[in-house]
Amino acid sequence: MKKPIISVLAVCLLPLFFINNGYAQKLSPDSTATSYVESYVVNNYNKAIGQQSRLYNGVEYVPYNPLIKSNANFHDLADLRPGTVTFDGYTYSKVPMLYDVYKDLLVVQLYNNFSRYTLAGERVASFDLEGHHFVYIAADTVSNNTTFASGYYDQFYGGKTEAVARYTKTMQNQSSGNEIETYFTPTKRQFYIKKGEGYYPISSMGDIVNLLKEHKKELQQYIKSNGIDFKRDPEKAMAGIATYYDHLMP
Repeated sequence: MKKPIISVLAVCLLPLFFINNGYAQKLSPDSTATSYVESYVVNNYNKAIGQQSRLYNGVEYVPYNPLIKSNANFHDLADLRPGTVTFDGYTYSKVPMLYDVYKDLLVVQLYNNFSRYTLAGERVASFDLEGHHFVYIAADTVSNNTTFASGYYDQFYGGKTEAVARYTKTMQNQSSGNEIETYFTPTKRQFYIKKGEGYYPISSMGDIVNLLKEHKKELQQYIKSNGIDFKRDPEKAMAGIATYYDHLMP
């Protein structure tokens, strides 16, 4: 017989009660002990409630026809990889997942290690996969939303002047003899920088400097002094320039 979630939660949160009542001070003068125990509590809570976890709540993921060449996934991954996701305000670690770029879906594996399902994007604050940090951005929160779509964006810099990229794939058909082959195209990237409440497309160094024109001269000097090359490494260029721009702004 399964224990009610509230009972499990109460047991898991017991260590946190002692921390909040000053017992953590005996362990460490800083927040290290608190952070450690909070992480311990969250991990054990997720483990304890198992299939009752709010994370296991989504639409079943239907796989593609195996005859389709390549795949729809980020980094062309064929298998699920462990990642971290913040969903409904809770953070879950070591979750088997993949990011379907074609459908813009975060796919996770059920606790039975077999079933796969998708998480509702608007309930996903962020997820980390293969060294990349993705955030969900809703178009209705963006001032120029007529040219900006809701979905997952790879975040290179998350300051006031945010730097992100949107990944897309398409499905194409081509003739091969008397047969038609279907395949996924390589991933395309569209870069954006957030300024104010809008996200603006970036295709070159000039786009960045012109968008952040309040400090155009300073940025040009920063780019030259640091050998920043957008064509060679756009993610690094955008993150560096956005960081420096935020430093210049009041």
